[in-house]
Amino acid sequence: MEKRCWDVALAPLKQIPMNLFIMYMAGNTISIFPAMMVCMMGWRPLQALMSLSATLKALESSSRRALQGLVFLVGNGLGLALALYKCQAMGLLPTRPSDWLAFVTPPQRMEFTGGGLIL
Repeated sequence: MEKRCWDVALAPLKQIPMNLFIMYMAGNTISIFPAMMVCMMGWRPLQALMSLSATLKALESSSRRALQGLVFLVGNGLGLALALYKCQAMGLLPTRPSDWLAFVTPPQRMEFTGGGLIL
């Protein structure tokens, strides 16, 4: 029974390497496939955190349920952090003042390159 409780607690951490691989394969372009991947990477940990009481109830039979609950929370927190990082890498998060204020101009690029051509 103790092993089963640890399997439940470690399940979110076991998904992190697969999520990293999916993030790499999806790329940083804004299209349907990367958008679906980011949505699923963010939705799964949120769904797990919303059903936290049911998960903690399953861990009640363990002698180390506090540690297992903490490991479960940390794993889902890391999954959410990965989804937010991917959103930021794709440029979907508003991180500049020009994203929020209409009268602030976006920063101008200092240099342009184009595949070895002089622009």
